[in-house]
Amino acid sequence: MPYGQQVPHRVLFARAGDLKPAYEAVDWSATSVGDPATWSASLLRALQTVLDTRFPALLCWGDDLTMLYNDAYAVMVADKHPRALGRPVREVFPEAWDAIEPLFAQARAGQATWVEDMHLPLHRRGFLEECWFTFSYSPVSDDDGSLGGILDLTAETTRQVVDRRRLELLARLGDLATDLESREDFPDRALEVLATDPADMPLAELHLPGARREHRLPPPPDDLGARDAVVAEGPDGRTAWLRIPGVRASESVGVLAVRLSPHLAVDAAYLGFLRVVASSLGDALSVAGSYETERRRADQQAEHAQRLRGLVEVAQTLPDAEDEEEVLGVLTTKATDLVHSDGVVLGLVDPAGGAPLRVLGDRDDPSVPLLERALDGVAQFAADERGGAAARPLRVADRLVGALGLSWRGQRTVSVEERDVLSALAASTAQALDRVRARRAEREAAEAVRSLAETLQRSLLTAAPQPGHLQIAVRYLPAAEHAQVGGDWHDAFLTASGTTCLVIGDVTGHDQEAAAAMGQVRNLLRGIGYSLEVSPAAAFTALDRAMRDLGVGALATAVLATVEQVADGSTWRLRWSNAGHPPPVVLLPGEDGEPGRAELLRTDPDLLLGLDAECSRADHVHGLPAGATVLLYTDGLVERRGASVDDGLAWLRRTAGELAHLAPDEVCDRLLDLVAGAAEDDIAVLAVRVREPGVPLA
Repeated sequence: MPYGQQVPHRVLFARAGDLKPAYEAVDWSATSVGDPATWSASLLRALQTVLDTRFPALLCWGDDLTMLYNDAYAVMVADKHPRALGRPVREVFPEAWDAIEPLFAQARAGQATWVEDMHLPLHRRGFLEECWFTFSYSPVSDDDGSLGGILDLTAETTRQVVDRRRLELLARLGDLATDLESREDFPDRALEVLATDPADMPLAELHLPGARREHRLPPPPDDLGARDAVVAEGPDGRTAWLRIPGVRASESVGVLAVRLSPHLAVDAAYLGFLRVVASSLGDALSVAGSYETERRRADQQAEHAQRLRGLVEVAQTLPDAEDEEEVLGVLTTKATDLVHSDGVVLGLVDPAGGAPLRVLGDRDDPSVPLLERALDGVAQFAADERGGAAARPLRVADRLVGALGLSWRGQRTVSVEERDVLSALAASTAQALDRVRARRAEREAAEAVRSLAETLQRSLLTAAPQPGHLQIAVRYLPAAEHAQVGGDWHDAFLTASGTTCLVIGDVTGHDQEAAAAMGQVRNLLRGIGYSLEVSPAAAFTALDRAMRDLGVGALATAVLATVEQVADGSTWRLRWSNAGHPPPVVLLPGEDGEPGRAELLRTDPDLLLGLDAECSRADHVHGLPAGATVLLYTDGLVERRGASVDDGLAWLRRTAGELAHLAPDEVCDRLLDLVAGAAEDDIAVLAVRVREPGVPLA
């Protein structure tokens, strides 16, 4: 029926889709709009407009604004449907009526309205939920030209408004990391920033070690884990506790406690946001500590530059010391000549405190008894007929790292000039010890960063499904020589029809941008594969266009494959498309004691993803007997410095053939064990075995 032509109400109800039963269940005769058989042509045309659009649309008809709406609007109002259909707006939305009544009045007066991102809390999921909407009310005339009703076109913008608000808070927390100059300022400044987002955090508190502050929220649970977000209900509402991470993954510098909003669902997005807030607080605290350390070191270095004129050789040698024993060695061989001492010892203080003084050198040296007293911060001197001794405290800025002791044989006094040299020598020694500890801390921090990077990479990868006809294993191994996040990924998922899709890929680069781009490309390909259910080549073509249209500025190699059962039901085939990636390998176990073998499925690979959205891509098919294993992998498995890729592929073919009798998870583990410690790039592998008839998969 042409658009604009009057449609009978029964036809309209039939066009209401999933709402048809709801429309037919309403006793319209008991409403102000009356029996549908009596509805005016204007009402029917307006309702046709509402039902024919996929945009959330509401028609409010008559003096009491009786509600008629489409599927999209029903989804948006959630629990209020289907009770809302055929009822006046005021009865359906009492919690929002005070806000929207003036807008309806304006539309009734003949003037259309437009409201952007209006805050309208709604009872639609069991609680008064924070909601935001952009909508327009437009008057609709009846057949006689009078006002018949109001047309409401609505878009819910809650997610956009909340995300924008949260991003603004995270930006302010990022500024906090650059503005802080002292760790002591952190609690007050951090709470000031958190208080700017009361909608997400009505009340926020910090539980920091050693800090004495009054708390209104309950203390954190004793078993709160490093990545936990524990939520508990109390008399005043729900409270969440999260660890504030430190520099090392195993450390925590405190706990963030948050009174949760009663108007927000405690879902993954809410808790994920709080985790990012806690992480940002940890970053700010770490930056403040680093700033203090660097500032103190710079001040100390400026002081040293004036005092070490006569100690150039020592000052040039001490920075090369790798540990405290080497520092003592430099002092023993070089520094003792400056003051003609016969012995030198070091007393070291544990940076964590509480441990006794650790003495390096001859523990019977005459200066050893003076070391403990020098820790009080005052230079110590002693002399008798047998000789003399001196001890100087070793400080870096206001931190005490130990004491330097020197001794002389025979009667001797330490001159003023020698005391000045001792002071300069102590400063150089303290700096050397601090540098040794800093390097040790940097090595430990680098290891922590590596662990964090690997955790992040693995968090972007998902476990493989295990359909009844296949056995799938996936593994990821980070590169041995760096702790950067990479772009290698594996994926396996089932489409809506049950087809198994297998993916291996590598986004160019080794940084956070590569990891982010990998996540985008992976998710796009998942969505395309699941929703379109086309061949691998067609899926890659769709992905290329999506990357271009959505501005995903990345290049990637990948193989996308499906495992399909042949019509006879006893054999299978692999269908795949290759976008510039190393070829798949098929592992065939031997029969009657014969060794297994592996076959490289070499084809002419198509262009990399992201180069040309209009390029032609090809599908390839290969038969798979029962018990065969398909191996997909990234180039880190076969690329080595000083060797060609062909050499690497030949090695993989030989090695994989020897593993053909193993289960997929064993194949992955054995291959990664063989290259562990030598891989120069990240490695992702995926192995899938076809079920043998009558033999369950291990």
